[in-house]
Amino acid sequence: MMHDQATITRVYEVLKDTYPTFDEGDDEWMTSGMSDTPFRVIVATALSTVTHSKRVIRACTALFAEVSTFEGILALTDDELRELIRPVAHYNMKTLSLKKMSQQIMDRHDGQIPNTHDELMALAGIGRKCTDIVMTTLFDESSVAVDTHVHRAVNRLGIVHTTTHVATADALNRITPFEYKRHAHEWLIQHGGKVCVAGTPKCGACPLTDYCDYFQKTRQSVHGATAQPELPTKPRTKK
Repeated sequence: MMHDQATITRVYEVLKDTYPTFDEGDDEWMTSGMSDTPFRVIVATALSTVTHSKRVIRACTALFAEVSTFEGILALTDDELRELIRPVAHYNMKTLSLKKMSQQIMDRHDGQIPNTHDELMALAGIGRKCTDIVMTTLFDESSVAVDTHVHRAVNRLGIVHTTTHVATADALNRITPFEYKRHAHEWLIQHGGKVCVAGTPKCGACPLTDYCDYFQKTRQSVHGATAQPELPTKPRTKK
């Protein structure tokens, strides 16, 4: 069933009380400097598609040790760039798209990252999720970015009933109250990666079972089934 707005608000309040934002916690993405500059934000985000964060960080650490600008990427040979980003999935394709994106930014935008959805999505290798992350991180336009973890978690909850990531993003951005939009992706990606995992979710460790369609439908088979890891402890103050 579709949840009403009051229930959606309660879900976000629970997420907010359970998980730290990336700034509040010790998220490896932040502590590794992936968001230190606009250049790093868009490059790391472009490399993150269908790749675990640890592999993205490994590739970006190597890449950012060599270059810090789009001109720097263009100055690398394809073989040099390919070796630097080899840890990420589809590194051959991403070598080409990263070069093309850098050239587009230089030619079309005078070396500056564009600040509209349409212009960002026109860049090679930048899809809807990447666009939403860049707009939120760099331009303070709060959007809920959707990856596999977020898509799975919100559909199980019953907040949305969608079959594609784009449809999920459209729905979440429509129904998420504004005050939660900036950090919704950060809370949901942690929930989907730690608790509402693929396969058998860890319902015994979930703080959202009271609001979850999946749990209500399957509670007899999953409730209290196994010992589950503790949820992250949210710090009381920002570090």
